[in-house]
Amino acid sequence: MRKYLFPLTSLAMLAACGAALADAPITNWLQNPVTPLAEAVRADFWNNFWLTLPFLLIPQIVLVLVIFKFRASLGHAAATWHENPKLEFVWTAIPVLTLILVAIPAYSVLVKMEVPPKSDLVVEVIGHQFFWEYRYPRYGVIISNEPLVVPANKVVTINATSVDVIHAWWVPAFGVKQDANPGRISHAWFSAREGRYKGQCAELCGTLHGEMLIDVNVLPQADFDNWIKARMPADTTGASATSTSREP
Repeated sequence: MRKYLFPLTSLAMLAACGAALADAPITNWLQNPVTPLAEAVRADFWNNFWLTLPFLLIPQIVLVLVIFKFRASLGHAAATWHENPKLEFVWTAIPVLTLILVAIPAYSVLVKMEVPPKSDLVVEVIGHQFFWEYRYPRYGVIISNEPLVVPANKVVTINATSVDVIHAWWVPAFGVKQDANPGRISHAWFSAREGRYKGQCAELCGTLHGEMLIDVNVLPQADFDNWIKARMPADTTGASATSTSREP
């Protein structure tokens, strides 16, 4: 009985984990995408997952079947042959074909990330130890230690940099993770649906790295216009706060 204790305990633990996760939505471990970019990343993830899953499962299944079907107790002798060009060609061609099927959609997603459409709003994102500063150069607005506010369904370009160490502006629901390096400006973009979203600095940047959180409020255009107008310096409030026109 003792020799069965470990496998029985393992099966019980797996069953308990399965029961615990049975009622949980699958998105518990993946953020729901709220931007076209994040949706493309999610689709590419599942494409890669299903293409590579057989490489994990099939060898294990075949190994178990072979162990039991050809075990020595049934009188099977060990195979002595080697080299099978046809088989080697097949198990080389299949991974090559799979890599091609992985690479083509992934390249399309990478191009989509790197080549943003025309921006409706540009925000400068500046990392500090240990908070984020946001600048809206078109409106002369600077905020820090408070949520980033942007209009819904508009193309927002972020120009990220840092004043001290390397940070990374990461909002999973947007499909955006952009490094902020001292002395350099890097770019990313998103177009998000209305809502409040969470993120975090994704680059270990110091002792309070874990507290360097990100909040983003995505508002309807009218609410964003009111918000930005209330934050604009007094000598520039005469300028239009309407954000529908494209950034230069």
